[in-house]
Amino acid sequence: MKDKKCYLLSFLIILSALLCSILGNYWNTQYYHKEQNYTPASPPLASAMQGLHDQLFLTDFSGFGTDYAVSNLSIPAESAASSLSRQTDGLSGLSIASIIDETIQSPAAASKASAKSELYSFTTATDDYFSDACFIGDSRTVGISQYAGIEGATFLCRTSLTIYDYDKPKVMYENRKTSVHDVLAEKQFGKIYLMVGINECGTGTPEYFYEHYRDVVNDIQSLQPDALIFIQANLLVTKLKSDENAGVTNESLLERNKLIATLANQKNIFYIDINESSLCDDGALVADYTWDQVHIKAQYYPLWKDFLLQHAVIIR
Repeated sequence: MKDKKCYLLSFLIILSALLCSILGNYWNTQYYHKEQNYTPASPPLASAMQGLHDQLFLTDFSGFGTDYAVSNLSIPAESAASSLSRQTDGLSGLSIASIIDETIQSPAAASKASAKSELYSFTTATDDYFSDACFIGDSRTVGISQYAGIEGATFLCRTSLTIYDYDKPKVMYENRKTSVHDVLAEKQFGKIYLMVGINECGTGTPEYFYEHYRDVVNDIQSLQPDALIFIQANLLVTKLKSDENAGVTNESLLERNKLIATLANQKNIFYIDINESSLCDDGALVADYTWDQVHIKAQYYPLWKDFLLQHAVIIR
């Protein structure tokens, strides 16, 4: 009898390990975006534990009942054939120049909301401008939420958040852990501020990052058809940090900024370059303004808020 119990326990342990390995491999590919061509995937068992913690099983279960697939964001005006081609061929034939040229000339760059003919210019606004705004981002946005003095806005941010986390339960909203996508699907905002990219510098190429960023912007447009979308450039790091770190360099940040800037149309999508503010000088973050060469000190976040207020869009 004891032997049978031992055999049964051993069988259950092996079965559980096998199932966790399968789940871990699946979640690595489906959500965590650690693709073979870029960086090694996390161990399957570790990914399975992380996925259970992030409640990805709920995401997968709910996905069976909807047409929306979290790993395959819709791209307006893109044919199924071209979508399939991109999935099978990858991004090896793309370049920054070709992406910029395609974005300018292709109908896929236009959205439903951008069908409006009027172009808008930046103007100044008062603090109540952010009352219907939603800020999405990583640790820099966390800093904005804590120290910039912005009140009334919704912040969907988390340290180390990436563009690949858009549809994963990574942020807190109304005392629950959820995904940025799900919040945008349930609540409408007047303005969406998006800033991610520094944590992606060590993964893939700028073109790979751009592809995912574009898909997310397209999905935000479909979920928030009446919102103004503000693409925020990634704040540069100090010259010292850039020179010493092979992954996070100002050159790589500028490459990504250049690509995402092409998504702006001055109709419902706008590009705001915080690096044009007094936080930066000579193409780098001012060393005196930062405590770790990457994040600015608390007392300087109001400068960020003022810069955003000087780049407001008001539609009468």
